[in-house]
Formats: sequence, structure tokens, C-alpha cells
Amino acid sequence: MKRQFGIPVLVALLAAPGAALAQSDAERIADLEKRVESLVKKDKERSAAEAKANSAKGTTLRSVSDKGKLEWASADGAYKFRLAGRAQLDGVFFSGDENRNGNALGLRRGRIGFKATVAKDWTAEFDVDFADNAVDIKDAYVGYEGIDKSAIRLGQFKIPYGYDQLVSSKDIWFVERAYVDAFAPGRRLGVGYFYGADRFSAAATLFTQGIGEDVSGLDQGWGWAARGTWAPVMPAETRAIHVGVAATGWQPDAAVGDGSTRPPAAYVVEFSSRPEVSKIAKAKYLNTGDLEDVDQVRQYGLELAGVWDAFAWQAEYNKTSVDRLSGAVDLSDHDFDGWYAQVSYVLGGKRKYAADEGLVDKVSPGKGGAWEIAARYSTMDLNDLTAVDPIKGGSAENYTLGLNYYPNFNIRLMLDWSIVDNDEYAKPKKLYGAIAGDDFSVLQFRVQYAF
Repeated sequence: MKRQFGIPVLVALLAAPGAALAQSDAERIADLEKRVESLVKKDKERSAAEAKANSAKGTTLRSVSDKGKLEWASADGAYKFRLAGRAQLDGVFFSGDENRNGNALGLRRGRIGFKATVAKDWTAEFDVDFADNAVDIKDAYVGYEGIDKSAIRLGQFKIPYGYDQLVSSKDIWFVERAYVDAFAPGRRLGVGYFYGADRFSAAATLFTQGIGEDVSGLDQGWGWAARGTWAPVMPAETRAIHVGVAATGWQPDAAVGDGSTRPPAAYVVEFSSRPEVSKIAKAKYLNTGDLEDVDQVRQYGLELAGVWDAFAWQAEYNKTSVDRLSGAVDLSDHDFDGWYAQVSYVLGGKRKYAADEGLVDKVSPGKGGAWEIAARYSTMDLNDLTAVDPIKGGSAENYTLGLNYYPNFNIRLMLDWSIVDNDEYAKPKKLYGAIAGDDFSVLQFRVQYAF
């Protein structure tokens, strides 16, 4: 009996240390797990606190200035801010003119603004011009670029019509754009869709009036515009041939008439142009005058442009048709048109073709700067001698030679010499002499700083 009792006791005594050891290991493992959980929790709390602190501080932007740009961006590129502006000091000198054109020196543009990218896909732009000591809002829109190769804009921006108009004023080849720029709708309030690929671009917009246009509480006119471009030949960015087409149709804004011979709401348009000289010279020789009771304006444009190493070229034809209201029996529909062709040769720099925008890009100067020689022929006809309501707005031809110097990406010096040939209907207002058919030459220069 004693032996039977002793055996279980002996087994129990031998098993007790093993059980105690197993229990101790389990406790230690549980304790370690608690400590790990505590460390993980503290790490999450610390990460959350750091994220909250960073959010409170805002997104850090670092300078990424390049090729004359003043730009800042976040490390991931989701946020960008670019300060943009330009100052253009012009001088104009006339020779052989009979009218009082007036030699002049002045500030053609004095502009400041910004371009921004927010949360990667959202964009914005706002620009204000202060030339003539007046405030003139230019671009003012919000955009979305979250769709592949696409951009949507809402606000005021350039309507996609008129190649020369779409080229930035700091990058145009001559001091002033060609005559047909007078046909372009310019900047308007609206919504637009823009698509750009390797060789194609397309744009479509719905728009109304520009910012600041007073229509005295009457309905605004609405319009549409579309543009498409294609580079059938493009072996490289510096070698490309561009063709493009554009069209637009729009109704004029309602404006208050004089209440005598016309209804109170007179839908008026006017087309006019200076002889391709800086705006600091005010006299306009081509002018249709007020065209009242207009139902709509229809416009069509053809483009041919390109770049081939040092050579670049640009040509454009525009036709504008003015349709009168059906009740305007004493008024006629009218057609006007114009075109230009220009070519340039660059020494010490280069141009590229931006296929996604459908535009030949600006000159990029080399280390020693760049020179550019340019020539342009331009014409516009604002005469339409119909049997009823004939328009004698004048027609003109302009021959221009230009020399441009780019010491760096921010500075440009320009010198243009033009010969202006006006017809018998082309004349300025009485303030400037009102002498028709005045032919003359113009020497003008520009000193430009842009960033």
C-alpha cells in the first residue's frame, strides 16, 4: 500500500516544476504581447500627431524655378504655385503719314498673376493688367485635369479661335499681332474642354461676355467655339508641320440703344484695327462702325504653321459673317476676311512644337542668347459694298520686318519696321485727322521683361 501511495506522490512532485515552468512562459508571452500592443498604439498615436502637425503647418513647397519661371512645388508635385507677369515698354515712330498718328512711348502691358495646381488635379489662374493705369482682369478660371490628356476650365479664358490670339503676348513674333486678331473673340466667361495628345489637339467651349462688360441688365449673348489641330509630319519636337481649323458662332450682348430709330435693345458688334502698331498709338484706320440688330456672328479659320530646326512659319485665314435680325429689312448681312503669313529664323536658340496645345512654342535661347529675324505680310478687308447698307470699313496691307534679341529667358528686345498701305476707305477718326488712304511706315521697339 505504501508503495502504491508513494508512486502518485512522486509523479506529482516531478510534474509540478514543469507545470510551473509552462505557466511562467505563458505569462511572459502574454506580457510581451501587451507590451507590443502598447508600443504599436503609441507609434500610431505619434504618427497621427505628426500628421496633424504637418497638416496644421501646411504643404511645404520648394523652389523649382527653371527657364525663367518663378515656380514652387511640393515634393510629390501635387501642389504647385507659379508667379507670372510681364512688363512691355513700347516706342512707336511714324514716317510719311498725313494724319496725326503721334510718336509715342508707353507701357503696353503691365501684368501680374499666378498659376496654381491644387491636390494634383485642380488648377487655377488669375491675371490682372495695369497698363494705362487701369485694372483689366485677364484670365480668371478654375480647372480640372484629372481626366487623361484633358482639361476642363470654368471662368474667363481665351476662346479657342484665332491662332495668333492663342499665342501669348509675351511670345508673339512681332510687337503686335496681325490684323485678323481683330476678329478673335478673345477672353470670355464660359466653360471649355481641352484635349491634347502627341500629334492632336481639340478644344470646345460655350461662352458669354467678358468680365466687366455692362449690358444694363439685359440678356447676355451666348456663343460656342471649337478648334482642332493635327501634326501630319512630326519626326521631332523641333521638326513639325501643323494644320488647324477653327469655328465660332456667337450672339452679341444686348445693349441699350438711343430709343429713337432703333429699339431700346440694339444688338451691336464692331470690328476695328490699328495698322499693326502698339496700342500706345491709338489711331485705328480700319473700322466697320457699329453694326446694329445683329442676330449672330459666324467665323471660320484655317491655320498652317510649323517649325523645322531654325526655321518657323505661321499663317492664318479668317472669315467673319454678320447675320442681321430677320426684322431688320433696311440692313444687310455682311462678310469680312483677312489673312497673314509670317516666317522666322533663329540663331543661337530653338523653337519647339507643342502638339498638345497646337502651337509653335516660344524661342528658347542658348547660353549666349538668341537672335531672331522675322518677316510678315498681313491684310484685312472690312469693306462690303452691298446695295443696301454698304460698309466702308477700309482694307489695308502691311509688310513687316522684325529683329528680336533674347539675352536670356526673361528679357526680350524687339525692333519692327512696317510699311502700311491703306485703301481709299481706310481712315482714322477726326481726332487723328480723318484723312483716307494714308500710306506710311512705322518703326517700333519693345523692351520686355517676363517671368
